[in-house]
Amino acid sequence: MNLKVLLLSIILSMGCNDSFVYKEKSIKQYSLNKEYIQKKIQNWSALIKQASIKYNIDEKLIKSIVYVESSGNQYAKSDSNAIGLMQIKPSAAGLDIYRLIGKKGQPSIRELYNPKININIGASYINLLKKKI
Repeated sequence: MNLKVLLLSIILSMGCNDSFVYKEKSIKQYSLNKEYIQKKIQNWSALIKQASIKYNIDEKLIKSIVYVESSGNQYAKSDSNAIGLMQIKPSAAGLDIYRLIGKKGQPSIRELYNPKININIGASYINLLKKKI
């Protein structure tokens, strides 16, 4: 399997995150340094490991997507409406995974801000893409 094709498919399906919106006391935009991002991602290590095992996806790939797409910020939202850590678009990857598991509709924005749900949908979607290649 060509990792570059897989990564490109994921980015195109989920949407690119051009700007990050950080939810704190007020909404701010700012850049983050590498060490800060790595510490943020450590908060989600257990969830990433569980999803990695469940969907047979390399942990490093999941962490890389979280790093690039949201900088480890669970409240990241792109201009294209991609949500959360793995920048899941509710009407694209979210909808596909809901159909796959037999759920109606698509995940809500609130659900996608939940790190466990976001990482599971993202890892499940990568698994789905792997099977299509």
